[in-house]
Amino acid sequence: MNISAALSQIQSINSKVESIFSHLDSLFPDLLTRDTHTALYQLQATISTLSGSVSSSKDSVSLATFGEKYNPVFEKLNEKIRDLNSLDKMIAEIKEDSEQMELIALNAMVISVKSGEKGLAFSKITENLQRLSKDMFQYSDKLNGEESLLLEDINSLKAIFSGILEAQKSISAKDSECSSEMNRLVSNTSPSLSDLEREANSIYLPIERTRDSLQTKNKVLNDLRQASDYLRASEPSSKIAPLVTEISNAVSQLCSKFAGYWSEVIEILDKADGSRMDFESRFLNSHAFGNDNIEKQLNSIIQKFQVIVGEFNKYHMVQKDLQATCQGITAKAKTIYSVFENLRPVMSRLHHVRILQQIEVSKNDAIKSVQDSVTDMDNLINSANKSLDQMEGVLESFIHDTNTMLSNFVVSIQHDNEDMTQLRNDKEVCLGDLQNGQGALAGAIQNFTVFPDGFQSKCVLVQQNLQELMRVNSEVGMLLSEIA
Repeated sequence: MNISAALSQIQSINSKVESIFSHLDSLFPDLLTRDTHTALYQLQATISTLSGSVSSSKDSVSLATFGEKYNPVFEKLNEKIRDLNSLDKMIAEIKEDSEQMELIALNAMVISVKSGEKGLAFSKITENLQRLSKDMFQYSDKLNGEESLLLEDINSLKAIFSGILEAQKSISAKDSECSSEMNRLVSNTSPSLSDLEREANSIYLPIERTRDSLQTKNKVLNDLRQASDYLRASEPSSKIAPLVTEISNAVSQLCSKFAGYWSEVIEILDKADGSRMDFESRFLNSHAFGNDNIEKQLNSIIQKFQVIVGEFNKYHMVQKDLQATCQGITAKAKTIYSVFENLRPVMSRLHHVRILQQIEVSKNDAIKSVQDSVTDMDNLINSANKSLDQMEGVLESFIHDTNTMLSNFVVSIQHDNEDMTQLRNDKEVCLGDLQNGQGALAGAIQNFTVFPDGFQSKCVLVQQNLQELMRVNSEVGMLLSEIA
């Protein structure tokens, strides 16, 4: 046995083993640190946060039922419109009566003019009657015009409210779609992400076992130092050979355990990498077939939330018109009544003129021939007066009922508007969360890994140290054969 060569070899082996163990001692703590700052955990956290944001936002489904509580308002309004239709008939009757009165007055004037000076007084009276008949016709015509404007406002109110209901239904439908799509995204990705997480976490047990397999390293190092001491002391081979044999067996066993446990690590790494690629192919590849791509699903949800916020804005704009239109209906109803009130004094003056006519006819034989016309005039005035009485009841009822109904309606809408404002604010917050989540999602997708940064490169270093240890084991075997 060449003592010098053996000593040099044993020292070289000792130096290599110390370097390997020192390197492994620095690698295993990092490998066993479960760092959650990985793309896998980031993706899980982002999806969980976004799902929580969507599910915790206020439910808009109830908006679809808003129309139900307002339908009675419009049924009542339709009844009031039917009342206005009856008002049309009364106005038409008054206009017809006024036209007849004007015609009768014209005929009476012709007769009075033929009577010369004796018919002069009657002629002036009849002239006033003719003028009053025209006034009554004009006011009746104005009533028709104001009523048309009122009906336009009522129809505008219906159209506005229909727009509000459509906005509410759209919000409700889009909100439901967002919840469904987010639930689908979570239900699709969660199992795969959980499998990836489970695979990633399963690697730590074999790493711990690999680390624990190095527990005999101190004995190996001590035996190597002792063998070096024996060689320096020129001990006989009979004393050195058993020690080198023991070193060879210890290193061989250590390599065997090390390689066995580490093969499990490599297997898990390979499996996790395959699962990662499958996950990327299904959920992260924007060119993949199907609807599982996370970015596309999230973009779809964001677009629907943008529509929801837009519908809220549309709703609030229309709601302002709603209140103004309700106030306009009430104001126009009062305008109709003020026009109607102008007919009352006209009717009173007509009664007065009729009485003067009767007096003049009774004392003036020259115009006895118009007695029938005066009687017809009296009948027409009474008919018109009866129509006015009916109109007054219809208008007073219409004004009172619509004013009460629309006032309550506006108050109810204002309360709903407050709820809608809170709901819109909530949806805007959720939209902001989703848009922020896009950035976090893009970061996770760009470099999607299931292990912490540098984890796999450290595993490569462990593998290299294992191979180096195996080469050292071969050197120990060669040294043993030389010493033996």
